[in-house]
Amino acid sequence: MKTLFTFLVLGLGVSALGQADFDTRLLAKYSEERINQLLEEQPSVIEYWTYYLDHSFTIVDEQSGKSFLTDETIKIKDVENFNVLELDIYMDRKKPKAYRIKGTNKFLILKSNDQFSQAYSLNRS
Repeated sequence: MKTLFTFLVLGLGVSALGQADFDTRLLAKYSEERINQLLEEQPSVIEYWTYYLDHSFTIVDEQSGKSFLTDETIKIKDVENFNVLELDIYMDRKKPKAYRIKGTNKFLILKSNDQFSQAYSLNRS
């Protein structure tokens, strides 16, 4: 019984050490090995993409009073919990891009690269 308990404690300890020290949503862009390499060599890259995950877009209801002219539609199963890196959408340098979320009355507004970069820089200051 003591041996079983010892292996259990050791197993939990090893698994705790192996847990990710990064936002796992980044795995949509990089492998775990590459993320760990970047964390060591260029942590600012991981910092940038981690900020991007939650701050590169806004979700807006159609009834918010704004009208968005767009022919682009994206599919998001759970609007409250999704990974923007899995959507295969990209920022425009100068202007935000609107995407109708299929099956909803909502839009995803992807910030422009200029807007995002400015917000990211302010956040780092």
